[in-house]
Amino acid sequence: MKMAPDTGKPGRDRQTFAAAARFTGVVVSIALLVLVASLAWLSGCKSGTGAGSLAHCSALQRNMLAVGPPAILAIGGVWAFVRTYQVWRERGGWWIWQGAGWFLMVLMTVVLAMTVPAALL
Repeated sequence: MKMAPDTGKPGRDRQTFAAAARFTGVVVSIALLVLVASLAWLSGCKSGTGAGSLAHCSALQRNMLAVGPPAILAIGGVWAFVRTYQVWRERGGWWIWQGAGWFLMVLMTVVLAMTVPAALL
């Protein structure tokens, strides 16, 4: 029985995983920072609580909350898919970057569904 030679690929896949995990962590951290900054900016214009509490805020403030973090996550997801193609061309562990891209895109959809109602007031 002939066995395939060891190409050292598991070590390279660990490096790819570490790079993808760092990238995903940085993108999520930046999106969270923008989300917190948007909420802090909105805190100055609220009057009361409830559904109409953001009605006194400007459209720019509401749109920053609704579009800022999802846009950052979408850009990160697209960049992860670009890295997927680049690593695939190098015959590396492309599926790791593809997983990071899909994670960022799903997270973008969740954040968008949570923040867009604030802009529709």
